[in-house]
Amino acid sequence: MKKLFLSLTAIILLVLGSIYGILFTKYGNGLIASYIEKKVNADQEDVKLKVNDFRLTFKTINFDAKINDDSLILIKGDLEIFKQSVDLKYDIKINDLATLKNLTKQELKGPFSTNGTFKGNKHESVIQGVSDIALSQTKYYVNLVDFEAKNIHVDLKEAKIEELLTLLNKPIYAKGNLNITADIKNIDVDNLDGAIVANISKGKINNEVVNKEFSQTIQSSINFQSDINASLLGKKVEIKSELISSLADVFLDKTIIDLEKNKIISDYKIDVKNLNKLEGVIGKKLNGDFLTSGNIFVENSLIVVTGNSNIFESSTSYDLKVKDSNLQNVNFKIQNAKLEKLLHMLNEPVYATGNLDIQGDIKNAKLDSLDGLIVSKVSQAKIVNEVVNTVFKQEIKDTINFDLQVDTSLIPTQAVSKAFVNTNIMNLIIEKAIFDFKEASFNSDYLVKIPSLDNLKNFTKTKLRGSLDIKGDIQNKDNSLLVNGNSNLLGGALNFTLKNDDFTSTINNINIKDLTYMLYQPEIFDSKGNFKIDYNLLVKKGNLSGKLVNGHFLANEFSTLINQLSKFDLTREVYESVDINSDINQSVLTSSINMKSKNTQININNSVLDLENSTIDAKLDAKIKDSSFSVNIKGNTSNPNISLDTKDLLKEQLNKQLEKKRDKIEEKLNKALGGKLEDEKAKELIQNLKSIF
Repeated sequence: MKKLFLSLTAIILLVLGSIYGILFTKYGNGLIASYIEKKVNADQEDVKLKVNDFRLTFKTINFDAKINDDSLILIKGDLEIFKQSVDLKYDIKINDLATLKNLTKQELKGPFSTNGTFKGNKHESVIQGVSDIALSQTKYYVNLVDFEAKNIHVDLKEAKIEELLTLLNKPIYAKGNLNITADIKNIDVDNLDGAIVANISKGKINNEVVNKEFSQTIQSSINFQSDINASLLGKKVEIKSELISSLADVFLDKTIIDLEKNKIISDYKIDVKNLNKLEGVIGKKLNGDFLTSGNIFVENSLIVVTGNSNIFESSTSYDLKVKDSNLQNVNFKIQNAKLEKLLHMLNEPVYATGNLDIQGDIKNAKLDSLDGLIVSKVSQAKIVNEVVNTVFKQEIKDTINFDLQVDTSLIPTQAVSKAFVNTNIMNLIIEKAIFDFKEASFNSDYLVKIPSLDNLKNFTKTKLRGSLDIKGDIQNKDNSLLVNGNSNLLGGALNFTLKNDDFTSTINNINIKDLTYMLYQPEIFDSKGNFKIDYNLLVKKGNLSGKLVNGHFLANEFSTLINQLSKFDLTREVYESVDINSDINQSVLTSSINMKSKNTQININNSVLDLENSTIDAKLDAKIKDSSFSVNIKGNTSNPNISLDTKDLLKEQLNKQLEKKRDKIEEKLNKALGGKLEDEKAKELIQNLKSIF
């Protein structure tokens, strides 16, 4: 037994001697230094660690190494292995953290340095030091109990946000100063205890970087500052924070993070005092202010947001859910909003005033599985004539009131709407309007009901009477607009097409007498008519061509005058075909009309009809049997001045009378001259008499 004990003792001493010979001698230190170099440099291209000095004894340690000749790690002091106690000093300076990627397993970049002390034993120790991380003045203190952090204090002053972003290998989105004070008594996630205070000052967004990274067009300076106060309470973290910026102010008065249940509950308030400053962020110029507040709930992959707002001077509430990053269950209600405030916010002229109510219930907001309903109403609304007149160059004088309702159903990839607009001049009914989000296309039917055309006089620039219903469809795709329409008009049919700015129309088999009545024009002619119109809305120019079939003049001042002069009843003539051609320049028609019957021919060339000013300037050249004359029509269309050039007509009548009574005239002239009138002289005298006219 004694022999066995001595043998075991010898083996133990041999092992200890071997360990000492390997670890604590110059030779052993060299082996360890070589091992550290090989371990660090293995599979490294950008990192070359060189251990300049490594000395390890039972009581001390000295470690001096360089990385790539410009970074160093220095550790030295007392290290009593058997007492398991340390009293070390360290000094670490890394020129570029990017070179340590394979070691740190982090995407870090830029310089880092720290120095301090590590004192204590296996039961309790303290690490404290300083650092210039992100160009800051940082102090830290860590108390280890049984090698677990129990008390941590960090005081980081004037760190540069741009340097911190560089350290984290992120684009430099912003610049500013960051201060953090952390006093954590217990870091155990089941029994947290401590406080963290953070502050950002002199913050400024780097527009060039943000515009490039997020495809924005921010031009104005965006300054910001922030304060965060966090309390660590058991298994929860309670935070109060605020962000004040030149764009908006965000306040989170109480945010609770439940680490055990993986939940976040927070209130919020967002105050945008000038929406105009958001133009570079959202790509749309807005006006006015915006305020909203509410609560946020987050649990695992579920986010629930509820809130209210005074947008458009309304009483607005909303709630929404985001599940697995998909927006769903969106409900909102906008009540008693002001239409004029909406137009002002959207930076549009205030065309109208009125009340606006919108209610939405969206069960699924994912494009391929859209499901929901949105109801929009405008009530007690009125057109602002001064604005519409200025913007659209109109001359509206009458008050125009309107109400509107749009019911929109959301179905996969589409919004399908039904709309009704009721005004005191016309009504618009849409049974099915479809907007396809994927194709960015719009298709809709429509029905316009105009009970009295007289109500449109402010828009048509001319008085009209009667009623009109127009129905058709609208298509808009790839920035191309196509509108088709048709109507039963004046006993005939109206069909038209608008393709972008080009308007074409055919009017077939209408009653011309009813047309002149509708236009408040004198009822001169009655027939059936066919017309074709080509007109460009942009340049406001076009052409009108037409043909009147089986027409005749009506009894009126014009036909009565012609009858008296020519002793011919013009109303009995039938014109099988009348050709009309007009050039349109805005509201002015320059026309030519050719009409021929069995006994008459009437031509009008380059007559000018001004529909806006209700004036006419026309010359009518007429031939009735063997008689020819001209009629000038000028002035207001409702009561024009009509003058006749009767010289040719009177001359023809005189010729007839002179020829008819030629013998008697010659006889009297011969008697007066004492029988000396020769035949040729008589003819000359009669011809001279005719020429007087």
